[in-house]
Amino acid sequence: MMAQYLALKAEAGDCLLFYRMGDFFELFFEDAKVASAVLDIALTARGEHEGEKIPMCGVPAHAAVGYLERLIKAGHRVAIADQTESPAEAKKRGGSKALVARAIIRVVTAGTLTEEALLDARTANWCVAIGEAAGGVAVAAADVSTGRFELVETDAGGLSAELARLSGAEVLACEGSAFVQHATAERPRGEFDSTAAETRLKRVYGVATLDGFGQMSRAGLAAAGGLVAYLEHTAKGALPFLRAPRIASAAQSMAIDAATRDSLELTQTQTGQRKGSLLDAIDRTVTGAGARLLAADVGAPLMDRAAIEARLDLVQRLHDDGALRESLRATLRSLPDIGRAIGRIAAGRGSPRDLGQLRDGLDGAWLLGERIDGLAAPPPLLQEIVPRLRGHGALIDLLKRALVLTPPIDASDGGYIAEGYDSALDDLRDVGAGGRRAIAALEAEYRARTGTTALKIRHNGVLGYHVEVPARAADALMAPESGFTHRQTLAGVVRFNAPELHELAMEVTQAGSHALAAEAAHLEELTAAALASREAIAATADALARLDVSAGLAERAAEDGWARPALVDHACFEVEAGRHPVVEEAVKRSGERFVANDCVLSENNRLWLVTGPNMGGKSTFLRQNALIAVLAQAGSFVPATRAKLGLVDRLFSRVGASDNLARGRSTFMVEMVETAAILAQATPQSFVILDEVGRGTSTYDGLAIAWAVVEAIHEDNRCRCLFATHYHELTRLAERCDALTLHHVRAREWKGDLVLLHEVADGPADRSYGIAVARLAGMPPAAVSRAKAVLAKLEAGRAKTGGLAAGLDDLPLFAAAVEAEEEQCDAIRREVETLDIDALTPRDALEVLYRLKTLAREA
Repeated sequence: MMAQYLALKAEAGDCLLFYRMGDFFELFFEDAKVASAVLDIALTARGEHEGEKIPMCGVPAHAAVGYLERLIKAGHRVAIADQTESPAEAKKRGGSKALVARAIIRVVTAGTLTEEALLDARTANWCVAIGEAAGGVAVAAADVSTGRFELVETDAGGLSAELARLSGAEVLACEGSAFVQHATAERPRGEFDSTAAETRLKRVYGVATLDGFGQMSRAGLAAAGGLVAYLEHTAKGALPFLRAPRIASAAQSMAIDAATRDSLELTQTQTGQRKGSLLDAIDRTVTGAGARLLAADVGAPLMDRAAIEARLDLVQRLHDDGALRESLRATLRSLPDIGRAIGRIAAGRGSPRDLGQLRDGLDGAWLLGERIDGLAAPPPLLQEIVPRLRGHGALIDLLKRALVLTPPIDASDGGYIAEGYDSALDDLRDVGAGGRRAIAALEAEYRARTGTTALKIRHNGVLGYHVEVPARAADALMAPESGFTHRQTLAGVVRFNAPELHELAMEVTQAGSHALAAEAAHLEELTAAALASREAIAATADALARLDVSAGLAERAAEDGWARPALVDHACFEVEAGRHPVVEEAVKRSGERFVANDCVLSENNRLWLVTGPNMGGKSTFLRQNALIAVLAQAGSFVPATRAKLGLVDRLFSRVGASDNLARGRSTFMVEMVETAAILAQATPQSFVILDEVGRGTSTYDGLAIAWAVVEAIHEDNRCRCLFATHYHELTRLAERCDALTLHHVRAREWKGDLVLLHEVADGPADRSYGIAVARLAGMPPAAVSRAKAVLAKLEAGRAKTGGLAAGLDDLPLFAAAVEAEEEQCDAIRREVETLDIDALTPRDALEVLYRLKTLAREA
């Protein structure tokens, strides 16, 4: 046995090996030590290997899913080695000492789960692969629980943004990849070969050409091929359900890098929790599929104005018709998750209950489609959805006739095929039921004959049906003329067999086994019928999810009076009474009122410089406007009374930062890296929010950096930008930058106390109120008094010297400064280019060096 185990362990590689032994999955050696620590189960020992005791632990096979969940969450992968024959088959094959054959039937990994118990119903579970070829980069992603398959063409710069959007449970890259730092696992390079990948995909989809899926680059083929190869490896050849790949370009959605997603907390907070994120604040979906689709929409806001308007039209219709919305949501709430049910069935891990979910879900979708089809003037997206809700009549009828009302999860005990579906099966059940009634009558007869009222006829897997009596009453049945044959003596009871019981037992057992075989055959037929329609079933699941998302967004908009955004083709951002959806909910729970604020950005007023005290609401104001842009392009109403927006191609947020010690970066370094990315990538169609740039270094350095960043955004990037700062010296830029305007969050001191009004007003703040905020925070009075005295001295010095920004008025603007620098460099270049080096004497060469040095000093 140990030789068999070691061979399977070698095949499993770095996975923990679950080795099936009877009713348990056993783990040995280092696997046992790891599993016992994670699962908190006893570590024992069994036999010896190379003179050492073999560490061992095990888990019951019937409860394996719960243990797998804990191991997967702990970051492990598990190979399942199950018995591929019964002990009886092994004995027949190789004699009484033959070892039962075992094989690895599946590798369980975080990105390839289908079991309900192992998945979050409201979160997609992506397995992602990075492909590289011909200088290009692409990302392939599959959620095997639903069959969704995406292929996104990107580039090296946009890769991290795509990976952040998907937040994959596993990320794969080929060995030696330039992007291996993003991967959770490396796979053989051959699996990512684009030519082999094309062949593999043709085989999987049974097509002669991939042209029907759209244009795939060589990098896209490499990513898709690597992903499919990994899925085949983990499923041991039984590839899970994969729909036709949906090919997209990164440019089709708003580009949001990882730092911005983290800063804005779009789908999870910075601590990794869903609670407190934008997604949590807007999610009113009533199905798991709807919640997953909403997360995808928020994570990838659209750039196609027509598609956004189509989503908004449907939300508008459901927003305006409250009765329809409530009826729709009530129906959706009652429907099972058919997308994941067909995923489990296609992966070979389906159950009778999954077929029952398909029956109920498809039937509900059909009725919903009938009801919606009667609506007057339906929005275009609704017209597109309705046909996908219907078309499963034959399958629904088959499953209704074949299955009991509530099919079980476990098929091994039967009982899931409805009475009347198969007359032969009904006859077998009748025989079995009649035999069981006869056994009950026989038990009564035996009691009367022996005078033992405690006599019972029982059944177990070893003895089958047998008579059991207390030990004190066994003597009467031991007598030779009693008609009973002794089988087993246990503590307190004695077991017997009898000819009449044996005949009845044979009849019942044979009828039962034949009935189970008949049900298993029907289950196979029903599964095949469902799989024949799996693409159409998945399309119905998508349609139900879109309805749920639209109804949920309409519900959210109705709750707090959100407005439909008006989308335009030019770069503008006009929001009246905008609010932060997450903060507003928190403020409402505390019994207070959120202060709404306007924001109007246009070509001639595209950069707002916002000043004001800490805790005054600057960061909230910046974030709420970024979130409004995300919501609008995701197809949602927005928390405002009116919004008019030009599409945002890239969204950047540099609001707060923390040390990244693992990569050797301080807070200031992280801030500079993020700011550099913004200056390098932002376009005139982008939206940027920046908060306190330059605060992590000396005052002079910080002001200089902030000054340069503001000028660069104004002159070069020319994007819509909200820039919050405590450097009041930056307000001088309003005189030099024609598209920059000054704003502040209002605050007042009243009888020595600071009152934060959270209102955004025009003009610069009169001061920072830093000492007042420190007093609010509980700083000791003596320290506050000392700070006031120091501040008075500093302000007096500033008045005499002109302050930090003394002399900055004489600086040329950003573009002019760059041109001047280039001109100085060009002067040196021109001087060098005119030299005839071969004609220079040593003295001439020395004079040239002095002249170049003078030019360099002047530069």
